[in-house]
Order: sequence, then structure tokens, then C-alpha cells
Amino acid sequence: MIHIDRSRCVRCGACIRDCAVHVLAEGDNGFPAFRKEDERYCLNCQHCLAVCARGAVTCNGAGFADTMDAEPVPDGGAMAALLRQRRSIRQWRDAPITEDVWARLVDTLAWMPTGCNDHRLHFTIVRDRAKMDWYRRETLRTLQAIVRTRLPKLFFPKFRRYMDEIMRGDDVVFRNAPCMIVASTPKNAPCREADPWIALSYFDLLARANGLGTCWSGFAVHAFKSLRKIRRALNLPRGYEAGAVLLFGIPDVAYARVPHPRPMLAEVQ
Repeated sequence: MIHIDRSRCVRCGACIRDCAVHVLAEGDNGFPAFRKEDERYCLNCQHCLAVCARGAVTCNGAGFADTMDAEPVPDGGAMAALLRQRRSIRQWRDAPITEDVWARLVDTLAWMPTGCNDHRLHFTIVRDRAKMDWYRRETLRTLQAIVRTRLPKLFFPKFRRYMDEIMRGDDVVFRNAPCMIVASTPKNAPCREADPWIALSYFDLLARANGLGTCWSGFAVHAFKSLRKIRRALNLPRGYEAGAVLLFGIPDVAYARVPHPRPMLAEVQ
């Protein structure tokens, strides 16, 4: 339900123009009107709430008092530098992340974009080192048992190097990281494959901007989907499935130079 406070509204039409699903239209005397018959189409994206400079819109119970003023964002140069200098980290300091950084990381999760504005994402954040060690130990034990069957080397010869590392006891899945975040979605979510990766890509940059290092783990995604014991430890809501995993912590390595990658194939039309 969208409500318009006519005492604040100046009838500029900004909320009508910015409604992606057209549930707002011009009503009597030029005031925006919510079309009750189209209520089921509302995405609760709150674009109408955000675009109204006068604070005249209430969207599904959220109004002017619930919003924050728009703040400055990094300029193009700062953002490009962040992207260029982002590296996958596999060396970690044995130091805790401060509580103010934790609060910023967790609080910002509510703003992660999703397809169709389907905000049923579930985040599992593991910050306890003993818990991370449990995931490492149980995953390695199971993987070693699988490798001993020799079937992986037969069917997946490209991954022979990883199998040798697994048998040596190397942590090829969680990379000795002190923390991780797992993004999960309901199996009936409209964009269930894309949403976890989109959300953690934003989290990746947020973590980097707060002085942390990150490393993606596709192996961990497969482990959570394939190994029941560690999947159950995530304690996911019924019907949810792990979709993306990002490892993070305080890096124990600093890079003095920005590398020189090959140009990306791109066509500007």
C-alpha cells in the first residue's frame, strides 16, 4: 500500500514517473494515486519514497521518518581505484575485526540489490574461528575420503592438483580464512542463481573499503550443496540453498603495485 500525504505533496509527478510497475498514476487535482487493483504488482522497491524530496510518500509502512538523507558517494576515480586494486586474499592476520566494522558490514546487507526486489536472501556469517576450523576439518575429512576412492581423478583429471593438495591436508576450500559469509536463497526465488552472487559482490567491495581482504570460494558452494553435514550446520531456513560464499578477514599481505591485465573484450555500440 502506498499513501500520499497531500499536505506535503507538491504534485511534481516524480514518484509516478519512477514507478517501474506503474502502480502510481495521476489522480484528482494532479495528486499521485495508488491503484488498488494493481497492489499485487508493487515490488516494495521504495523508489517512490526515495525520489520524493518532500517526504510525502509512505510505502508499505515506511515513510519519511524511516529514511536517511542521501550521502556523498565515492567519485569515479576512487571507485575505479578500488576495483583496480581489489585482489583475492589468501594470507590472513590473526586479528579481530572491530565491532564498528562488523556493524557496518551487517547493517548494509539490507540494501543489497536483488532481482524483482525479492528480499528473501539469507546470510550466514561465520566470525568464530573455532567454527571456521570445524567447517575446514569436516570438509577436508570428507573430501579426503572421496579422493581415496580414486573416482575423482578418473572423472575430473583437470582437478588433480587440488586432489593432491587435499590429501596433503591443505585447506583448498576455505583458504584458512578467519571469516566467511554465505548467501542463500529460496529455491522458488525468481532470480535464485544470480541474487547471491550480486549481493556478495557488493559485500566484497564494502569489505575492501573497510580495510578487509576477500576471496571467493566456488568450492565452498559445491561443498555446502553436496555435503549434508556441513550444509546442516548452516541452519538454513526450510527450502533455502547456499548460492555464493565469500571468505574474508584482515589481510596479512599488501600489494604495492596494480597489475596489468589483458584488455577485456568489449564493444561499444
